Amino acid sequence: MHYIPNILTTFRILASLLILFLSDDLFFPLYLFAGLTDIIDGWIARKMNWTSAFGTLLDSIADLIFFIVVVIKIILTITLPAFLLWGALVVVIIRCVTYLIGYFRFHQFASLHTYLNKLTGLLLFLSPIILRVLPINAFGIILLICGILSAIEECLIVAVTQKLDKNVKTFFDKN
Repeated sequence: MHYIPNILTTFRILASLLILFLSDDLFFPLYLFAGLTDIIDGWIARKMNWTSAFGTLLDSIADLIFFIVVVIKIILTITLPAFLLWGALVVVIIRCVTYLIGYFRFHQFASLHTYLNKLTGLLLFLSPIILRVLPINAFGIILLICGILSAIEECLIVAVTQKLDKNVKTFFDKN
């Protein structure tokens, strides 16, 4: 039973990858499934005390895959303003630097579950819906600012912390 969160996370990875290769008619059902399993797997793991280092890593990898798939899908579907493309590149560079710092300091993949990362993930998840209401420039600025702030915060945490806690909530968390 304690494998249920990891099974859900694995299904999220598969659903995310299928988004790239299946017809656009299946986009929203797969997208919704991936988003819901992201919420449910973590909730079950914490509620049932089934958390594990492997589960945390798998969740981070699933988040990264989902993020990459959504960005690719958005780029292929919507003409993005240049400032958003450059801003997204800045986020990717900061995150790559963070992963390198995490690897050299802690010998592991350092993707954290901070509030800002969760907010960025939520905004990214809601982006297909929000982009039907808000223009890409307005929403793009909000998402970009949130993404840059979350990437910087994560990089600072990984750079200065003595012991890596992937479930740290914020840079200002004293635990």
